Amino acid sequence: MGVLGLTSRKFNKFFQIKYKIINRNYYTQKRLLSSNYSSQNDAILPVLIVGAGPVGLVLSALLTKLGVKCAVLERSTTFSKHPQAHFINNRSMEVFRKLDGLAEEIQRFQPPVELWRKFIYCTSLTGSTIGSVDHMQTQDFNQIVSPVSVAHFSQYKLNALLLKQLEAVGFTVRSHEGLDHRPLAEREILMGHNCISVEATGNLVNVTTSFVKEGKHIEKQIPCSFLVGADGAGSTVRNLVGIEMRGEKDIQKLVSVHFLSQELGKYLMYEKPGMLFFIFNPGAIGVLVAHDLKQGEFVLQMPFYPPQQKFEDFSSEVLFFS
Repeated sequence: MGVLGLTSRKFNKFFQIKYKIINRNYYTQKRLLSSNYSSQNDAILPVLIVGAGPVGLVLSALLTKLGVKCAVLERSTTFSKHPQAHFINNRSMEVFRKLDGLAEEIQRFQPPVELWRKFIYCTSLTGSTIGSVDHMQTQDFNQIVSPVSVAHFSQYKLNALLLKQLEAVGFTVRSHEGLDHRPLAEREILMGHNCISVEATGNLVNVTTSFVKEGKHIEKQIPCSFLVGADGAGSTVRNLVGIEMRGEKDIQKLVSVHFLSQELGKYLMYEKPGMLFFIFNPGAIGVLVAHDLKQGEFVLQMPFYPPQQKFEDFSSEVLFFS
């Protein structure tokens, strides 16, 4: 995941996680996950999740509701404040209904649907409109195919709601401080730890992580019964256990600019409300993602073609051509 991520990417495959469980016996697996099973070694986590994005946090909440002990590793030292992904489909919202009113919270805090249901094609944000498409259908909102509707809600806001729920059931967000001489406990989200190796030994998985302390890289080994890779499209876990990424790679490079402008948000809200603005003019082309018109939060994405182009070519004049 880059600095801003690809904000137009949808949550369409939110829970279609590719994973590999490294264990030999199904019945052993079932016993290890059971809340009634008492491990001889309390230092061994039943489930270790790598990745504290929406998938990892939701999985943590669901496992905890089922009585399965788990903890989370995250390579970033802090949670991102950039919008990132923003469209949540019906199936994901159905899962969120099982998390103590999460779906209802998202629907309550998201922008009104009339402000984001359209895709706008234009020569510039203040210029002529080439056309617009209402990408929502009746069944998206009238509970025809699902008991809950789709949503438009930035990923960092979703993460904040998930963290609030996890903290309510005893989860703690920690750095490496205070963990050097003790095992990773259940219901902990450990920040700043990068998974660097995975090794199966008997019925256990030994995960080696690396973190920086006082300018030095320090390694720590965390044993678990099950390891889940929820660390995104460039998953380190997937690569370490030999699961290939299917499909075409590196389809397009984009320069993304996250910015706030209540003035622009107010203008678009009254003149041409929409979620995505596809802008075409002789100076440049790009897509503006309107995460929240009321708050004036946007991400501008422009195609980037190295080596013909350099990042330095994208001056403020080029970026804000619209």
